[in-house]
Amino acid sequence: VAQRAWLLEQLVALPGLQVFRSDANMILVRLPGDALAGSAAAAAAFAGMRARGVLVKNVSGLHPMLTNCLRLTVGLAEENRAMLAALKECL
Repeated sequence: VAQRAWLLEQLVALPGLQVFRSDANMILVRLPGDALAGSAAAAAAFAGMRARGVLVKNVSGLHPMLTNCLRLTVGLAEENRAMLAALKECL
Protein backbone atom coordinates (compact mmCIF):
# COMPACT_ATOMS: atom_id res chain seq x y z
CA VAL A 1 0.00 0.00 0.00
CA ALA A 2 2.83 2.39 0.86
CA GLN A 3 4.61 1.68 -2.42
CA ARG A 4 1.42 2.25 -4.40
CA ALA A 5 0.91 5.63 -2.70
CA TRP A 6 4.54 6.59 -3.36
CA LEU A 7 4.36 5.49 -6.99
CA LEU A 8 1.08 7.34 -7.60
CA GLU A 9 2.60 10.49 -6.13
CA GLN A 10 5.64 10.20 -8.40
CA LEU A 11 3.58 9.47 -11.51
CA VAL A 12 1.18 12.38 -10.95
CA ALA A 13 4.19 14.72 -10.84
CA LEU A 14 5.30 13.75 -14.37
CA PRO A 15 4.23 16.36 -16.92
CA GLY A 16 1.67 15.28 -19.48
CA LEU A 17 1.04 11.88 -17.93
CA GLN A 18 -2.57 11.08 -17.03
CA VAL A 19 -2.68 8.79 -14.01
CA PHE A 20 -5.77 6.80 -13.07
CA ARG A 21 -5.99 6.29 -9.32
CA SER A 22 -6.07 2.69 -8.18
CA ASP A 23 -6.65 0.60 -5.09
CA ALA A 24 -5.08 -2.43 -6.78
CA ASN A 25 -1.47 -3.41 -7.38
CA MET A 26 -1.64 -2.00 -10.91
CA ILE A 27 -1.82 1.59 -12.11
CA LEU A 28 -3.08 2.70 -15.50
CA VAL A 29 -1.35 5.67 -17.10
CA ARG A 30 -1.99 7.48 -20.38
CA LEU A 31 1.08 8.85 -22.06
CA PRO A 32 1.06 12.21 -23.76
CA GLY A 33 0.49 11.91 -27.46
CA ASP A 34 -1.88 12.59 -30.27
CA ALA A 35 -4.96 10.37 -30.07
CA LEU A 36 -5.13 10.44 -33.87
CA ALA A 37 -1.69 8.81 -34.02
CA GLY A 38 -3.14 5.72 -32.35
CA SER A 39 -1.05 4.00 -29.73
CA ALA A 40 2.34 5.15 -30.96
CA ALA A 41 3.31 6.83 -27.69
CA ALA A 42 2.54 3.75 -25.62
CA ALA A 43 4.26 1.44 -28.11
CA ALA A 44 7.41 3.57 -28.08
CA ALA A 45 7.47 3.80 -24.28
CA PHE A 46 6.83 0.06 -23.97
CA ALA A 47 9.74 -0.71 -26.31
CA GLY A 48 12.02 1.75 -24.54
CA MET A 49 11.21 0.40 -21.09
CA ARG A 50 11.66 -3.18 -22.31
CA ALA A 51 15.09 -2.24 -23.69
CA ARG A 52 15.93 -0.96 -20.21
CA GLY A 53 14.91 -4.26 -18.62
CA VAL A 54 11.55 -3.07 -17.29
CA LEU A 55 8.42 -4.90 -18.39
CA VAL A 56 5.02 -3.22 -18.32
CA LYS A 57 1.83 -4.01 -20.20
CA ASN A 58 0.88 -2.02 -23.27
CA VAL A 59 -2.93 -2.05 -23.14
CA SER A 60 -3.43 0.44 -25.98
CA GLY A 61 -4.76 -2.14 -28.40
CA LEU A 62 -7.33 -3.63 -26.05
CA HIS A 63 -9.95 -0.89 -26.39
CA PRO A 64 -10.15 2.56 -28.02
CA MET A 65 -10.54 4.15 -24.59
CA LEU A 66 -7.10 2.78 -23.67
CA THR A 67 -5.23 4.58 -26.46
CA ASN A 68 -1.67 5.41 -25.36
CA CYS A 69 -2.14 3.60 -22.04
CA LEU A 70 0.29 1.41 -20.14
CA ARG A 71 -0.51 -0.73 -17.12
CA LEU A 72 2.17 -0.54 -14.46
CA THR A 73 2.50 -3.09 -11.70
CA VAL A 74 3.32 -1.87 -8.19
CA GLY A 75 6.30 -3.83 -6.92
CA LEU A 76 9.01 -3.54 -4.33
CA ALA A 77 10.63 -0.14 -3.73
CA GLU A 78 13.68 -0.99 -5.85
CA GLU A 79 11.49 -2.25 -8.71
CA ASN A 80 9.28 0.84 -8.57
CA ARG A 81 12.29 3.16 -8.68
CA ALA A 82 13.67 1.31 -11.72
CA MET A 83 10.29 1.42 -13.47
CA LEU A 84 9.87 5.12 -12.78
CA ALA A 85 13.39 5.91 -14.03
CA ALA A 86 12.81 3.93 -17.23
CA LEU A 87 9.45 5.61 -17.79
CA LYS A 88 10.97 9.08 -17.36
CA GLU A 89 13.64 8.24 -19.93
CA CYS A 90 10.98 7.09 -22.39
CA LEU A 91 8.63 10.08 -22.14
